[in-house]
Amino acid sequence: MAEDKTEEATATTAAAPAADALTEEDRKALESVKERLTFFFSDANVRQDRFIRKLLTEDEELGIPEEEKREIGVPVSTLLRFNTVKKLTEKPAVVIQAAKELPDILVVDDEKSLINRKVPFTDRLMKKNIPKSFYVKNLPLKDAADDNGENPRKVYDVEVDEIRSLFAKYGDVALVKFYFSADKTDKVEAGEKRKKRPDGAAMVEYQRKEDFDKAKRAILTIKDGEKVTPKDKLTLPPNESRKSPVDLEVLQLSEHIASCQRGKRGREEDEDDKEEEEEDFSDLPKWTIEWKPGCVIKMNGLPESCDREAISEMLQTALEVSKEDIRTRKIYIDFSRGQTDGAIRFPEVSDDIAKVAQRLKEGELKVGDSNVKEAYVLEGDEEKKYWESFIEFKNKQILQREKEKRERQRQQQKNKKQKFATAIGGVVSIDKEKIEQDRVSI
Repeated sequence: MAEDKTEEATATTAAAPAADALTEEDRKALESVKERLTFFFSDANVRQDRFIRKLLTEDEELGIPEEEKREIGVPVSTLLRFNTVKKLTEKPAVVIQAAKELPDILVVDDEKSLINRKVPFTDRLMKKNIPKSFYVKNLPLKDAADDNGENPRKVYDVEVDEIRSLFAKYGDVALVKFYFSADKTDKVEAGEKRKKRPDGAAMVEYQRKEDFDKAKRAILTIKDGEKVTPKDKLTLPPNESRKSPVDLEVLQLSEHIASCQRGKRGREEDEDDKEEEEEDFSDLPKWTIEWKPGCVIKMNGLPESCDREAISEMLQTALEVSKEDIRTRKIYIDFSRGQTDGAIRFPEVSDDIAKVAQRLKEGELKVGDSNVKEAYVLEGDEEKKYWESFIEFKNKQILQREKEKRERQRQQQKNKKQKFATAIGGVVSIDKEKIEQDRVSI
């Protein structure tokens, strides 16, 4: 079997002639194949394509043991099975030549017939699309069924290219992705997946942040949770199935995510309140802290692409320390991705705090490549309110952990009862079997 695989690999490699051996028809297909490869290996596609992402992700990222490590890259034979590539060519040589003509983004391993990204895809890139993406609502749906008129369902009454063309006037669109959810009305057997139903929404991601910003100034219909009038309304014209124009609702993807998170937190808090009514947590000790004034830097107007790593790098530069020193000194970055405001907590008062705040304010220090709109050391009522909010958060955290602990204990008790019932049932079963055997022997 190993020899067969080796011969197959050798044959595949041998079947990839030099570029000058390609036919005229092959050369005509090259540009289209290059376009497909550019898309398949792009950040936008790798984020949402689990299959390709797994092939391109380093083993360390996946937590794969050393002894099980594999080759990183997408085999040419795999790419040739993709429908959009298969329509263009069936020759490995064409795919390899197309990849070689994209040296800025792709790397080709001729010996192993693998294609990889020049810049590796890492977990840190997974959310890089958020600052340059829109969430688009009110996409039209229509009724559909199979060829026999059965299996009625809803489908999108709009094509990806229609959405792409509306947004392309502001710049290069990297990806249009329709959203689907599991149909909870679909009755399935245990282990089976429910059918998907369209949500009537899509994500539109731009290649460049500047193009996204240009579109944002013109097409937003929802901003900060409120409806606004756009300078340029995006409308789908009527067609055979759409009898009237459809105005699209557009908001930033980051705002949509934040709204979903707030909704989730609200639902969780409602559930927490209900549980608190049923359980007594009065004996739970309250967490508090003797906080020191002048130890918190407040930052407003952080860039949309901001993350804790970017703030940490700014601190390392400002304090001339390492990332490990930040942790050792117990300096805490109070920030979550998607927020525009944040804070930095220091354990002790020092001259560094005011200096860092001043340098941030003056633009001498940047977060990522951007200035913050405002930075200052908290004081007075605002500082007191910050610490009260933090103490409240810590106590909610302790309460949540206690609830989870009690839930685990309840589950353990339930499991013990089930095991006991199973054991008793087994004894009864054995006794019945023995009685039947005794009857037969008699």
